[in-house]
Amino acid sequence: FKFHFMGALEVLSKKAVDVFLENADECGKHLGHNGGEDFFTMQCLDAIKVGHMTDFSLLDDKYTHGKGWHLFDVDSCEDQAIVAFHPYKAVNSWVGCHKVAMKEVTPHDFVGCVHRWHGDACSLTSGREHGNDPQPSSGVIGGPKAWR
Repeated sequence: FKFHFMGALEVLSKKAVDVFLENADECGKHLGHNGGEDFFTMQCLDAIKVGHMTDFSLLDDKYTHGKGWHLFDVDSCEDQAIVAFHPYKAVNSWVGCHKVAMKEVTPHDFVGCVHRWHGDACSLTSGREHGNDPQPSSGVIGGPKAWR
C-alpha cells in the first residue's frame, strides 16, 4: 500500500477512464507490464497527467489491520460508512459479509472465530459455538449449512 493506489478498490471518473483507454496502448509500450494491473494503471494515469485523490475511509482492507485480524471474520462488515471490504475470498465469508452489510444478520449470529469449522465465516467478537450444528456450515448458528 506504499503507492496508495495498489489494493482492492480504485474509483475512477468516466473522464479518467476515457483518457486512460485512449492512452493505454501507449502506456503499455513505455511502462511495461511488471507489477499488476493496479500498478500499471497508477503509472499510466500519472504519466498522462490524470489527477487523483486518496480516501482510505472507503475500503476496509484486513491486510492493513495489523495483529489480531482473521480472514473469515465478518465484524467489520457492519460498518455502514465502508463501501468495500477486502479480502473475502471464500464463499461463506463473502456472503456472510454481504449479509451483515445488508443487515440481514449480525456478526453475533456467527460462530466465534476460535470455534469455527473449516470454511465457516465467523466473528472475532462472538463467543458462540456450533453446538449440534452439522459440519460444514455457513458459520451462522442455526443458519444454512453453506451459502452458494
